[in-house]
Parts: sequence; C-alpha cells; structure tokens
Amino acid sequence: GGSCEATFVDGATVALSAAANNGSTFAGWGGACSGAGSCSVKMTSDAAVTARFDASPKPVDDCAGLVPPSPGAPSQFKWEKQDLGNMGGSCFPAETDGTGHLAVSWQNGYQPHDSRFTFVDPAGTQVGSFRGVGLLLIGQASGFMGGECAGGMCSQDYVVLDPEGHLLYRGPGGSTTGNNKQANDPTGGMIHERNAPDDGSGNITMLLDAIDAGGAVRWTRALPELFGRYDRKDLIIGADRKGNVLALWQSDRRYGDGTWAGQWFDPSGAPGPVFQAVGSGGAYLPWKLFERAESGLFVSGFQGWLGQFDAQATSMSPPPPWLASRPNTTLHMVHGGNGYAVLPTPGSSAACEQVVEVISPSGKVCGSSTFAVGGGYCTTSSIIVGYDGTVVQQLPREREAPCKAADHECDCTYRFWSGYFR
Repeated sequence: GGSCEATFVDGATVALSAAANNGSTFAGWGGACSGAGSCSVKMTSDAAVTARFDASPKPVDDCAGLVPPSPGAPSQFKWEKQDLGNMGGSCFPAETDGTGHLAVSWQNGYQPHDSRFTFVDPAGTQVGSFRGVGLLLIGQASGFMGGECAGGMCSQDYVVLDPEGHLLYRGPGGSTTGNNKQANDPTGGMIHERNAPDDGSGNITMLLDAIDAGGAVRWTRALPELFGRYDRKDLIIGADRKGNVLALWQSDRRYGDGTWAGQWFDPSGAPGPVFQAVGSGGAYLPWKLFERAESGLFVSGFQGWLGQFDAQATSMSPPPPWLASRPNTTLHMVHGGNGYAVLPTPGSSAACEQVVEVISPSGKVCGSSTFAVGGGYCTTSSIIVGYDGTVVQQLPREREAPCKAADHECDCTYRFWSGYFR
C-alpha cells in the first residue's frame, strides 16, 4: 500500500528496499534514509522512512513523424519529342524547389553541351523553359541555380532562375573544366568550383565560391595546391547542414599516387588545415558527399559508402552499419533534416518498382515506400527526393511509347508525388 507500520526490538537494524511498478522509477529515500542507494535503519527510537517514485519518461521514438504513408496515385508530366539518339542526348533526373516546381532536363551528349530545361508546376502543367550550356540545376527555397559549361576549357557562368525558369541573375565565372563541380548549401545557395585565370605558369589554382540564393558571392577561397594544366585531378565538394564546406581532391603530389587531400571551410569561409582524407584506394575512390543530420558529411565511393566526416574533422571514420549495408544507394534528407530517404540507383526490377527506405538519424528503419510502375520486369530509371520532399520517378524506357526511328523523337515521362516527404 501507500504506507505501513511495524514494531521492532530496540537496537534492531531494519533494511528497506524499493521496487518500482511498471511505468515508474525509484527516485530516492527521505526521512531516516537519503539518496537512492541502500537503506538500513538502526532502531533506537521511532523512525520514519519515505520512498519517492517518479513516472518513467516515455521513450523517445526515433521514427516519430518519419513513418511514410502509402504513396497513392502520382501526378505526371510527359515531355514529348526529345532527341535521344541523333544528338546522343538523354533525359536527366528531375530537380525540385521549395515551391514544388519541377525542372526536367535534356542534355546533349556531344558539343556544344546543349542543356534544355522545362519547368512544371505542382499540378503537372508546363510553365516555362530555359536553355543553357552543360547546366545542372540545384533546387532552392524558391527557384533553381547552377553552373554552366562542361568538358574542355571554357568560360563558366552560373545562373539563378525563378520557379518557372525565368533568368534572375547570371554570375561571371572563370576558366574551368567539367561540370558537376558544385554542391547544394543547405543554408541557402551553393558552393561552386572554378579555376583562377591562367597566369602562364602551366599550373592551375582551383577556387571555391560560396554563392547565396540570390547569386551574390559570399566568399571565395583558393585550394592550397597547384594542378598541372593537362594533369587535372578529381575534386568533390559538399556542404553540411550548418554550412561547413568540405573539399576533397586527388593529391598525388602531396601524399602519393591515388591519395586524396581534404580541407574544411567554416560558414564564413575560414579555412581549416589541409589533411590526408583518403589513402590510395584503387577503385574505392570518393564520388559524392551527402549531408548528415545536424552536421558533417557521408562519403560515397564508386563501390559503396567509404565513411563519414564530423564537421571540421581531419580524419574519416567508418560509415554507420545501416549505411554500409546499403551500398547501391544515395541519400536525401527528409522532413526538414529529421531523417534520411535511402534511394535505390537505377537497375533491374522484376516488378518494375523502386523502394525508398526512411531511416532515422540513429539508424532505425522507420518504414519504406514502394513506387511501383508495374507491368513486370524493367530497368528502372532515376528516382529523387527534391527540396520540398517531392518524389520524382523517371519512367523506364520500356514503359515509354516507341521512339520515332527517323528523327529519334522520344517521350520522357516523370511521375511525381508533391511534398511527399515534406
């Protein structure tokens, strides 16, 4: 009961113990005993002891708000008459912004790297278009931005577009090679790589620009290593959810063949020390950096997940077990950075479907969503999660209408679930 009373012989020692019911925890003694340890009372006079019990805190549910619902029926946009053969072109994965608009792109496989974009509103209606050069777009809270140019040495610009593809700003770039040397900044804007103007020495200095969502350059920093003009090494960049920027580059001159150097820049652009990020790993080379919850970055390689960096850390630690066990996947944050969507890469599917898992930051599987095309076997195409949580699934080529053989005109269809992981 709530209280009890007993009589003991003078001088006897009485030992008391506390046992909490389910849903409670023992919080400590009062009266003739104190603390939360053992309680023994020598009976030389009347004595009273109390035991306090508190309700146990409810366990924190890692998956609260992360369990995905059934996808339901998607919206759809069919992009007609795209040249997928004569010009070596292909339809690229979509991108979305914070307003739910989609940007779908066709990229020319040959020079001059023609990039054509169509913009689609959340209802699936085409609302605009844009044409660029080797342009890949990154979704922002409202609209899109990205760097232009691909392959060879050329003058690179970057553009800022509104949700319907209207040009808001074009920033001057510099001599560069390749595209994709850009990364989303979760605090707004992007990180963009370019080369410093050629000084005639035969060496190249790579520059990083932190560009805000309006197109203004917040800071510019040079990587502390020179690269031969015809000896360009790979570079990947990423920004974590606090705005810390990590650059990784192949650094044969500094650390030996096949090694990679790294350097952090804090949100204001202050550089950290240069460090050896990855040893000589053969095929296990870095490919892309992905945001972690709170801060830090995961490192994906061409043959699986390589590891992770805490923010400003100068050594890479192993990937968490839940991620290491999912090698053929990519990640995107969901529900405002409270969880991860684990996205499959394109490949064979007996039922023509793609399963997206949702994982909590601690690694707990919170559920999965099956985005089914149906119709039996197919080779799936891209599936992405965009800025506002919209899921966009590119229809497999086997499920499209046959292309017109004479002029290679083909349809590219995108199915989407607006705000699914918002």
